[in-house]
Amino acid sequence: MPAHYCARANTPMAVPDDAKLDLIARLQQLPMRHRWLRWAVLAGSLAFSTASTYYFSIQVRQEAHSRFGTAALGVANDVQSRIRAYGDVLYAIRGLFDSSDNVERDEFHRFAQALSLGERYPGATNISFAPRVPHAKKLQFERAVRAETSPLVKGLPEFAIKPPGERAEYLVLTYIEPMGKNVAAWGLDLNADPLRRSVVDRARDSGQIASSSGVTLVRDGNASVASTLLRLAVYRGGGVPGSVEERQRLYWGMVGSTLRIGEMIDATLSKEMLSRAQVQIYEVGNAPGEGAAGGTLLFDSAASGAAATAPAPAEFSGYAVTHRLAVADREWRLRIVPFKDPVELLDKAGIAAILAALLAISALLFWLMTSVAVSESRGAELAKRNREAALLREKLREQAMHDQLTGLYNRHYVEEWFGLELRRAQRHGRPIAAIMLDVDHFKGFNDTFGHQAGDLVLRELAGVLRRFARKSDIACRYGGEEFLVLLPECPFDVALRKAEQLREEAAKLKLEDNNRALGSVTVSIGVAAFPDHAQEAEALLRCADEALYRAKEAGRDRVVAYAADQRKAGAREGV
Repeated sequence: MPAHYCARANTPMAVPDDAKLDLIARLQQLPMRHRWLRWAVLAGSLAFSTASTYYFSIQVRQEAHSRFGTAALGVANDVQSRIRAYGDVLYAIRGLFDSSDNVERDEFHRFAQALSLGERYPGATNISFAPRVPHAKKLQFERAVRAETSPLVKGLPEFAIKPPGERAEYLVLTYIEPMGKNVAAWGLDLNADPLRRSVVDRARDSGQIASSSGVTLVRDGNASVASTLLRLAVYRGGGVPGSVEERQRLYWGMVGSTLRIGEMIDATLSKEMLSRAQVQIYEVGNAPGEGAAGGTLLFDSAASGAAATAPAPAEFSGYAVTHRLAVADREWRLRIVPFKDPVELLDKAGIAAILAALLAISALLFWLMTSVAVSESRGAELAKRNREAALLREKLREQAMHDQLTGLYNRHYVEEWFGLELRRAQRHGRPIAAIMLDVDHFKGFNDTFGHQAGDLVLRELAGVLRRFARKSDIACRYGGEEFLVLLPECPFDVALRKAEQLREEAAKLKLEDNNRALGSVTVSIGVAAFPDHAQEAEALLRCADEALYRAKEAGRDRVVAYAADQRKAGAREGV
């Protein structure tokens, strides 16, 4: 090789290579000393990916909700315009009666023909006029209608006001267009039915159009077809009088129209719209809690109409849009829910692509950090050994605190704890009680049944103490067959009752060892308390022990309360 090529190997140009090697070495050491780092970075990147995707998803859904809301607003406007057009028809009919002293049946028929109800006002089953007839003129009115010679009444049933019955006045459907299927309502007294009467009274007193929904027409019989009544009063002299009293005095008739809501919706909304969304109409009444949108359900495109189908899935109810519609003096609520998710497929694909890209970046970053990780170092092994040593120390500490046979705390731990707890009780002026108990005739029990049975007795009694003790209490094996229970914040009289309960529970034990009945177990118990009997821990334990001694001396199987003069000590014997 030429000399000038060899010389370059010793030039300063080799320094950048050394820097790269040093950087790689540092990266290799980083995960080894901080093993949590790559997982933290992965968790952070996944959290960022999730949050970003959620943010974009919210934006897309808000945009979809806005688009659906705009479409729903268009539906509401179309329905409101249709309802307003029906009202305009009633005002036109009242104008016909205001302009003429006597509108004949043929003239009303020609007016209705000019309206072209079926073509221009779909859903309107009829228009009508009902004059006010006092009871005194009922027969005269019926004869006058029967005497009509118009070809329009030929072939119709004999006219009569219905339903039969005597009423103060009648509001009789006399002109109905088209007659056809509506002939069943000819002669119907609108005052006879409370629902129809309420609409009439509101229209009479207000001078405006009144409405009532959820009505079944006479022509429909028992069919469940929701219809809406529209009524507008006609007054003598034309126009609308200025006061309610004048309106009631000059009121002489009522013009009206009946709408079938389903037919109106089918005619107003396109099939494409009804296939995309479920349309519901509620009338707001005195029970606003009824129905999903509040009020009485009048129409549901999922259950009626030409586009009847299954209800919109509940998962899309969050996109539901509600609009208020004025229907004369009442209010409807129009609720529109999409059948399909308004979020377009392309938008969903975009969200998925964003999530996939972010997850790929997170995986790549994790792989890069993992790829520079090295095997476990001596420091990691040492840390592992330290953890094992700490666990061993904790285990030894537990063993040092607890009695191995019973699992209760041992005497050394409790005496140390009691000293601290008593000082705390002294500072805060709170009582603390000590219950000392001993198994009666335990030595004889061991001699009779053996040490294995004796150990069983101690373990079972320890179980009674665990069940008996509160979370704040400390129970321990104080030595041999002797146990101690310390009860912080427990007055002396309460401790006595608890000691008696403990004695009774111990007496209930039914013990067996290798299918051999061991008989009953009784305990003697002594009770003392701070500050009643002693001010120091050691002195209080001596008091409890002395009371225990008195219990044994008094015949065992009893609770004895410590008293400075033990001749006054209280004892409770078991039965």
